[in-house]
Amino acid sequence: MTETTPQDGQTDRAKVDLEGRVVVLEIVSMTALALAMDTSETADVDHARGIARLIMETVHQRCGELKMPDEARLSACSYADELLSTAMQSLYPGAPQHH
Repeated sequence: MTETTPQDGQTDRAKVDLEGRVVVLEIVSMTALALAMDTSETADVDHARGIARLIMETVHQRCGELKMPDEARLSACSYADELLSTAMQSLYPGAPQHH
């Protein structure tokens, strides 16, 4: 059996597709966070922080389940923290930020 390797064009296309999907997932996740973290007048910032903590715990757990290398785990956790921090700061700009 012969092994096939992707041509340069296929590799470039896969990278472009992946980048496009990441952008869509970021938008969907930020929208879902905004809905879950409730920005109404009766919104509870502690509830929003609880959601953020739960998401971070789940990221850590899933990285462990997948036996991801340390560098990949750090990247995933840093990215999740960045998204969650951005969501909290934009949804609750006056609230003190906790990590």
